[in-house]
Amino acid sequence: MLEGYIEEVILHLRRLKEIDNVKLLVDEIASSPHSKIFTYGVGRSGYIAQAFTMRLMHLGFNAYFVGEPNCPAAEEGDILVVISGSGRTYSVVNMVKRIRREGRSIKIVSIGGVGEIGKMSDIHIELDVGEYNREYFPMGTLFEELAFILLDGVIYLLKERLNISEEEMKRRHCNLL
Repeated sequence: MLEGYIEEVILHLRRLKEIDNVKLLVDEIASSPHSKIFTYGVGRSGYIAQAFTMRLMHLGFNAYFVGEPNCPAAEEGDILVVISGSGRTYSVVNMVKRIRREGRSIKIVSIGGVGEIGKMSDIHIELDVGEYNREYFPMGTLFEELAFILLDGVIYLLKERLNISEEEMKRRHCNLL
């Protein structure tokens, strides 16, 4: 049973079409070391965004999850990474629309279904789960797992490109507990 689960995750990871867009995301983050990187998602996609935010912080970036008390104002040149399986999540769509309407030059990266969000993004990475075994992955679980793996891959690529050691990352890990 576990083998089938793992095989299905691998099958869907191999379907990722926008490898060039993943590289664009890595380039964008790596070339903006002093910009702020904001992440946002709702529900379980939000948890994935928070995990990505934490890893970006471990790499030394100024990373924030939108909605947290320590989230600063966005400025020109900042990056917003949004995660939405459908690409139609109401609060995410409204945030992206507002940014576009105000004309701020914030790079918007979307991960998930094309929907409205994907069409308004500067970089879109589609995670099309298509048909899958719902017994293994109930209620959107496959999308969330693929997004988590993809974003951990982005962290790996940034770590390698910027030559950041695991020891350096550990020094930034919370040590208050």
